[in-house]
Amino acid sequence: MNSRKDVVGRREPRNESGKMAGFSLYFNIFLTVLKGTVGLLVHSQALIADAVHSGADVFGSFAVLVGMRVARRPADKDHPYGHGKAEIVAASLVAVLLILAAFEVASSAVRQFFLPPPEPDVWALATAVFAVISKEVVYRYQIRIGKRINSPALIAGAKDHRSDVYASLAAAVGIGIALLGAWWQVRILFYADPLAALVVSILIAHMGYKMAVESYTSLLEQVLTSEETSEMETMIYDIHGVRRVDSVRARSHGTYLVVDVRISVDPELTVLAGHEIARAVKHSMMQKFPRVQEVLVHINPYL
Repeated sequence: MNSRKDVVGRREPRNESGKMAGFSLYFNIFLTVLKGTVGLLVHSQALIADAVHSGADVFGSFAVLVGMRVARRPADKDHPYGHGKAEIVAASLVAVLLILAAFEVASSAVRQFFLPPPEPDVWALATAVFAVISKEVVYRYQIRIGKRINSPALIAGAKDHRSDVYASLAAAVGIGIALLGAWWQVRILFYADPLAALVVSILIAHMGYKMAVESYTSLLEQVLTSEETSEMETMIYDIHGVRRVDSVRARSHGTYLVVDVRISVDPELTVLAGHEIARAVKHSMMQKFPRVQEVLVHINPYL
């Protein structure tokens, strides 16, 4: 049985990921309001489109936060392996939102080619630059936490931040070139904004597609390869009483792993003795491999 310290240790990463997801949600709300307000005040179509993209981030961050909270729920009768897949579902939703945001940005950019170009404003450029810098800082911090605690939803949210960096960068470059066009009296340069936004929308859609494929693979409970489980097999052989390791199958279940083990023991052992060996295998597996949440051990007679 795991000690209280082990249980607390398993909860800490999820608490940390929940806090990060909450911060991302409030930060995205702040940026959405900021870019939308400035965009409307100075009539910057690029900044308004970027605010819409940030609005998609708000829904993405909210989905990640909900996924984290659901994933923290303990196993129950209907979910004996826990609720870890909630994070994968949240990551899938973020991927869909990215793709939808990409189409929105693209359609907005195309429409701008058929409208009179708006007069650029330096405050729009300052807001876009602030969004680029702040989003990049949040991205780097969140992706580091997500990889350290192995949280798919948190990593997906971080990639969403990076997509917003690209969108804001496109807006900044477009607004900057438009400002140069205003100063040089070259109005055709005003259209650099929608052109850059169109290119970035393709990059955002591609990122969303990759995230959707990764989430789909995780939802199918992809089994680890024999090379990845070889260390587990070696550890099992070190358990006293194990005569042979017949198979080790580990599958992902959200942020953690569920392992099915088949071992052979002396056929003359009592049921109690075989049970103790199985307990030792499970305990050692969960102690050595932090991602392992459940171990199912089947005992075979060694013949």
